[in-house]
Amino acid sequence: MKFVIFHGAFGSSDGNWFPELKVRLEELGQEVLVPQFPVDKWNDITTMNETKYISKQSLSAWHEVFKAQVLPFIGKNEKVIFVGHSLGAVYILHAVEEFKLQLDSAIFVSAFLDKLGKDWQIDKVNESFYKTDFDFEDLKKRIPTSYVLYSDNDPYVDKQHAQLFSRALESSIIFVKRAGHMNMEVNVNELPLVFELCSTRLDLSLYQRYLKHRTRYDAVKKTSSGEIKSIKFPFEEVVDEGIFHFRNIKKRGFATFLTSYDIWDKEEKYFEDARLAAKRIDDFKRVFVVESSNDFKREKLRNLIAKDIEAGIKVYLCPIESIRFDVPYLDFGIWDDEYVCIVTYGKDHNFEGEVELNSQSEILEKSKGWEQLILSKSTAITSASEDIDKFIASNYGKSEGID
Repeated sequence: MKFVIFHGAFGSSDGNWFPELKVRLEELGQEVLVPQFPVDKWNDITTMNETKYISKQSLSAWHEVFKAQVLPFIGKNEKVIFVGHSLGAVYILHAVEEFKLQLDSAIFVSAFLDKLGKDWQIDKVNESFYKTDFDFEDLKKRIPTSYVLYSDNDPYVDKQHAQLFSRALESSIIFVKRAGHMNMEVNVNELPLVFELCSTRLDLSLYQRYLKHRTRYDAVKKTSSGEIKSIKFPFEEVVDEGIFHFRNIKKRGFATFLTSYDIWDKEEKYFEDARLAAKRIDDFKRVFVVESSNDFKREKLRNLIAKDIEAGIKVYLCPIESIRFDVPYLDFGIWDDEYVCIVTYGKDHNFEGEVELNSQSEILEKSKGWEQLILSKSTAITSASEDIDKFIASNYGKSEGID
């Protein structure tokens, strides 16, 4: 999907909530353009007065920028969403009408069609944009889905302007309480509602949805440009990631589990959600990588395996020695073939406390190769009470069996 964000009168492409929205959409792999249109300076127009000042900001001037920057960006037959703030909202209607565009949808913030009647400076620079006689029947076909956001204390755009705009396009109208003009004047440097509305139009992968879920974390939000293909975070946050993918997985899951690492015994919710996921999908495999047969002396580990089998998870046991030197990461999961979750270890197999999510195609293909190798060295089990002891006897002998 491509997005174009339109600023308003006296506005800037890097002002208000536009940069934040651009970053967050790009993190989800979307293409975003925020063009800078010709605008005026408040002091210049005020000094020269209404009769003498010739505005730089005009409909024709904005059309020239649109032709030079926006038309090449959106191309033909692209799925496009326009987001307009204040004057940018009504300009979207002009652009769609002038250039016969077809949009996926549009989001209009503090929108109006006609003269605002607040400050003569604003009406002066906006005068070529005001219009109430658009061909709205045609516009509704060209913008089949749209939203209008307005505030009850907007100092420039009274609510009736937004309501008129909404009725004319049959847009969904959304009231935002005490948000002013939804700009930097009231410290609105982020507008999460606009991001959420944009997200509803996207067919996001599981990984992209997780990025959206995690945007409250600095690990994601500090990335300034480009699509994020990999993120890292402390181990204590991995349960949040696990619960998310178990609740959202649609196709298949594969995960390894190191039997000596018993912190997971405390994370019942993680495993409960895994078992619910297994009942929804047909292909869920978990390989218990056995570091020592003595690990099975822990009844919680045996119970965990039994519950997994009962829930429909395909369970395997794999001796660590059979894969230790061929698989670089022994604790990892592949979710919907869209990303791999890797828990990294240091020298002597010590846990380093970091988790990486990676959606790069190269890493995904490598991880699928690790999966196949591990499965080839593993034993499928269908009974925790019998098959575990058979596995121990076969791979470790009686001397390492359960006391």
